[in-house]
Amino acid sequence: MRWRRHAWLATLFAAATVGVECSESPLAPTRVDESDAAQWRTWVLPSGSSVRPAAPPADGSAQATHELDEIVRLQANRSRATDSLIAYWNALPTTHWHERTIDLLEFYWALLPDVRVATPVRSTRVFSLVNIAMYDAMVAAWDAKVAYHRRSPAAADKRVVSLAEQDATSSYPSDHAAAAAAAAAVLSYLFPNDDTLRLHDMEREVGESRIAAGVAYRSDIDAGYAIGRAVAARVITRARADGSDNVWSGSAPTDAWIWKPTPPKRTKTPFDPMAGTWKTWVISSGGAFRPGPPPLPGSERFAQDLNELLTIGRTRSSAQADTARYWATDAPSSRWEVFMDEEILKHHLGPMHAARALALASAAMTDALIACWDAKFTYWLERPITADTTLKTSLSTPPFPSYTSGHSTQSAAAAEVFAYLFPDMAAYYRAKAQEASRSRVLAGIHYRFDIEAGDELGRRVGQATVARAQGDGAP
Repeated sequence: MRWRRHAWLATLFAAATVGVECSESPLAPTRVDESDAAQWRTWVLPSGSSVRPAAPPADGSAQATHELDEIVRLQANRSRATDSLIAYWNALPTTHWHERTIDLLEFYWALLPDVRVATPVRSTRVFSLVNIAMYDAMVAAWDAKVAYHRRSPAAADKRVVSLAEQDATSSYPSDHAAAAAAAAAVLSYLFPNDDTLRLHDMEREVGESRIAAGVAYRSDIDAGYAIGRAVAARVITRARADGSDNVWSGSAPTDAWIWKPTPPKRTKTPFDPMAGTWKTWVISSGGAFRPGPPPLPGSERFAQDLNELLTIGRTRSSAQADTARYWATDAPSSRWEVFMDEEILKHHLGPMHAARALALASAAMTDALIACWDAKFTYWLERPITADTTLKTSLSTPPFPSYTSGHSTQSAAAAEVFAYLFPDMAAYYRAKAQEASRSRVLAGIHYRFDIEAGDELGRRVGQATVARAQGDGAP
């Protein structure tokens, strides 16, 4: 998926990016007015104004003049390397940080997966922490923009050429810098064994590119960084207390139909048995919408659904196997995060609406999987391969209980948020959610009642997230 995604995105970004060759360039276009975002509801901040910086240097002050002179010097000495950085970071503030998060999870997911960060529920937790940090940092940046209304360098000094998109409202503080500092700090916390120096190099590149592009003063960048780091500190404090570090010390029930380690690895301890107790973003707890108990072995419905899987195992077509593999290649949340990238670009969302969309979808998916794990470890239902060892699956069975399906729960929640954000695509994404659900039956690793319960649970989580979105102040 990685190379197809990057090639597609690169084409669109190249088409959308303002030209920045080493020559004189006209003023770059201003962005759509999103100044109302200063009042949008935040997730970890009490409000956007809670981390408002002091006022910027006044026009004509010694510091402002010094900063303008710096921009003029930088533009006089531009190189192709400088222009490449300007072009690369002249995207939405969230774009390349979102890409980086997806890439990190693709890498760790391939490590069987890495149980520290890349189980299904931990993967979606990563996305929500990063996306919400960027969103809150950008709301806070907009609060300060509206409060101070600082003219851009190009508007203040005719010597400065604007080489990237600029904010019509205010250059102070830089929302690019705010998003970068928030993302770099949260990713460094989440992936401490990765190349965190590179993350902070990226953060620095963002600021330097915006200054060289003539759309931000250094004090704009520094104020943005301060906002992003303050928001990241709050997100990290929340993350450390969300229950994800709690160690399971219990034991599985002893009923005959209880989950047992499954082939081929027969992992003895199921992944994340405490995840159903983790702190949620929107719903009150993992058990808020807990479904009723599943059918048990010996019941007519259990036999019916198990027989369906046995039949599929004997008759599975290559197309059915391909559908199962498509949804199993990456963490289930990664598929939906890539879909979100595509819709943000297709619908030409402004920076704040893009950040809001990322935050809403990832929060819904995180809550959905917490709710799913609550059900999994309330009922502890055995997997189909345990119920009948002759079953032919097309994928390895994941090492945790069967009911409900994580793909179903998460995808149904995501689809409801997508339908709200992109109503023209509502039917498409609800169909994609159904495909994700069906893929688990086609693979032979979930009963049909797992996906039906997951679909309903996910829809309820998604609808709760949409209800929050409808009251967050965004038009």
